[in-house]
Amino acid sequence: MANIQQYRQPLIDRLQEELPKMGFEAMTPKGTTSPIVSFAYRDAVKQLKPKIDKAGVNIQLYEHRIRVSPSFFNDMDDIEKLIRALS
Repeated sequence: MANIQQYRQPLIDRLQEELPKMGFEAMTPKGTTSPIVSFAYRDAVKQLKPKIDKAGVNIQLYEHRIRVSPSFFNDMDDIEKLIRALS
């Protein structure tokens, strides 16, 4: 578990660094070691679903928030792909 957390942390940190610059409000505290990171974003499903689908990215979309759960099967390329899709 510690190895997975250590591997996953830079992925989460990157999201925490970039998404607020794009208007996403962090709901998960910065520096958390949780396997889930959430952001508030008004009308998330309506505004983001087409972008996410087009990019082939799998995250959870809710009415006014998103949830990303990076793990050992993801890498930084996946995170960058998500960031590009959301921009």
